[in-house]
Amino acid sequence: MDRDNYPRRTRNSRRKRNKHSFSKKMAFVSVCMLSFILICGGIYAAYAIQRKPEDASTREDKQQFEQKEASLLEKIRKSKNQDSFKTIEQEKKAGNVQTLFYEPAATNSIPQLPAIKTELTTLMETAQKSNQKETAVKLVGYVKLKKITEQVVSYQPVVEAYTWNQEKADWSEKTETGKYTACVNQKTKQPLNLLDIFMNESNILAVQQVIQQKLLSESPDGNAIIDGVLNMPNISLDGTAFTYYSDKISLDLPENPTGKTEITLPYKEIAGYVNPEFVDPTSIKDALPKPLDPKKKYISLTFDDGPNPETTPRLLDILKEKGVKATFFMLGQNVVKYESLVKKVAEDGHEVASHSYSHPQLTSVDAQRVKEEVQNTDKVIYHATGKLPTDFRPPYGAVNKDVAAIIGKPIIQWSVDSQDWQSNNAQSIIKRIDDTAYNDTIVLMHDIHPETVNAVATVIDHLREEGYEILPSTELLGKKAKPLHMYYGSEDERLVQ
Repeated sequence: MDRDNYPRRTRNSRRKRNKHSFSKKMAFVSVCMLSFILICGGIYAAYAIQRKPEDASTREDKQQFEQKEASLLEKIRKSKNQDSFKTIEQEKKAGNVQTLFYEPAATNSIPQLPAIKTELTTLMETAQKSNQKETAVKLVGYVKLKKITEQVVSYQPVVEAYTWNQEKADWSEKTETGKYTACVNQKTKQPLNLLDIFMNESNILAVQQVIQQKLLSESPDGNAIIDGVLNMPNISLDGTAFTYYSDKISLDLPENPTGKTEITLPYKEIAGYVNPEFVDPTSIKDALPKPLDPKKKYISLTFDDGPNPETTPRLLDILKEKGVKATFFMLGQNVVKYESLVKKVAEDGHEVASHSYSHPQLTSVDAQRVKEEVQNTDKVIYHATGKLPTDFRPPYGAVNKDVAAIIGKPIIQWSVDSQDWQSNNAQSIIKRIDDTAYNDTIVLMHDIHPETVNAVATVIDHLREEGYEILPSTELLGKKAKPLHMYYGSEDERLVQ
């Protein structure tokens, strides 16, 4: 071994080992520094992202977002300040969701405010849960006021959701309206009720008739359910739930054989029975006939106790020839016998009304008998014509308040009595009507007497010579006669006492 070279080789080996060790250390340090830089960079990036607006990725985006956010808030607040009633703003922020809640300042102007606020709170909570997104959201809750008529205003909870749309760089809007609408009578400052709309019991009884006919018409077999429909409890002014609209009304129904729990009636179908101050005027425009011309003379021909197979067909021929429409107050017991004749009367365009079933004096029988006389006639007339009779003439004209309430129909009396049943003479009938007829009257005759039918053509000619226009009784009364009232003419209406 060369001793002189040994230390040198050892020193070289050491240097090589030291150099290798240093390189490994430097590499380790470099990796650590690179890792540190990457971690710090990631932390900074995350921090930077969090510091930016939700959907803004650049400084320019941030500025645009802030400008449009300020513009939106200004628009919202300006809109609420311009509302027809003052509100108090409540603002909250939770993460990326900002809520603006506008509560009416004058709480006494809305009697139903607690119920409205409850639904509005529910709407806001639902909207907040559905907008848990990584984007900016503005939720605006308020009570919307709408003037329906001069006398009716409505209040409804509304929530507007504004969501920032990064692609469009603008706010998208979605509006959710509550199901509950509170209507207030501006006169009383109280919740709108059925008395406001229908005014009195007479009108709601008239509406009851419309409901009964509607239920039967919409049924596949009205005859199968008619008993249940006629016996359905009446709609009441103070106990019936309803939903008000400007052009219609929905009423909750008592239990009935159709199974329906609610019915909707356009005001045009019940125009004669609603308070025009509380409905949209356009909804009842032209629904009722024009008032009778005060410069003209009008009269109505009515015939009781039929139909009769010998006399009624001949009367129909005369009326058709003369171009006259009349009103027939029929007995239920005769309707059953001559159903096809009843149908012919209706098909010819005449009015088919009720005169009870068997012609008793209704004020001298008990309530159950009155009800049977009315309902049994309703049923047989419906079976013959598909329509319930809307008007009623009590036998002998005998009626009182209790009987009228059971009847539930307008009571059509008469102002000119032909006394045909007494004279049984055509010339006497003609003279009697000539002598007693006057404007706006209802003439009583009976289509079961041959001499009456013999007199009708001349009666019509004489009336026309005197300038009368002959109308069915419902047209004479303007198609707005109501229960609990009796009529002798369009200008002679009396409350049944």
